[in-house]
Amino acid sequence: MQKAIRLALATAILLGMAATANAQSVMKQCGEQWQAAKAAGTTNGETWPQFLAQCRAQLSSGPTTAAPAPAPTTQPQTGSLFPWQTPAAPAPAASPATSNQSVMKQCGAQWQAAKAAGTISGATWPQFLKSCRAQLASTTSAPPQGGFMPAPAPAPAPAPSPVPTQSGSLFPWQRPAAPPAGSAASTGGGSASAQEAQYRCPGSTVVWVNEHSHIYHFPGTRDYGHTKSGAYMCEAEAQTSGNRAAMNERHP
Repeated sequence: MQKAIRLALATAILLGMAATANAQSVMKQCGEQWQAAKAAGTTNGETWPQFLAQCRAQLSSGPTTAAPAPAPTTQPQTGSLFPWQTPAAPAPAASPATSNQSVMKQCGAQWQAAKAAGTISGATWPQFLKSCRAQLASTTSAPPQGGFMPAPAPAPAPAPSPVPTQSGSLFPWQRPAAPPAGSAASTGGGSASAQEAQYRCPGSTVVWVNEHSHIYHFPGTRDYGHTKSGAYMCEAEAQTSGNRAAMNERHP
């Protein structure tokens, strides 16, 4: 009999201890939830006893199944310092056919302008096109490389260059070389060297004018640059000054 009583008392003590531990665990969990709700401002005006009653009822009904955590999103490797920024899609590269059409269009416009100005100097269209393509290829810059730094501000536009004079060259913007320093012009209005005279009238014929006979001679003839006194002049200037070509010489 006493043995049964002792066993019942031990069982009651164990049950009481388990209930006390369970009550402490519930109080601890509800206390933590209450502090978190107060910090987040989600108590909705409830008091601690009201919150505790709801928390106990929720815990006594069984643990709730936690929602699965969302899978972490991975950013693609872009090589940028700011991987969350999506890089802009590269512009489509121009096809070779489109580039060739653009070159042909530009060279065609230059050819028409040179023909209208009379500066083709006897060149044919294939010769002009070859020179034009080489000129455009040398002035075409490489496309800029992509990066994370912003593009620099554009430089101010340079002042427009003066309109080139009619020089008779395929490319009027190219000036012939300047005459050597120290060359002196003759007293008759001509030049002391054929190079200096050619600089004054690029693309024209330079003749040798005999200042005594007022007859000019063409390059390659016996008297070209070999008379006692004379000067090199452009043929048009020689004619304007009252000189005439030698009768026994052919125009080059």
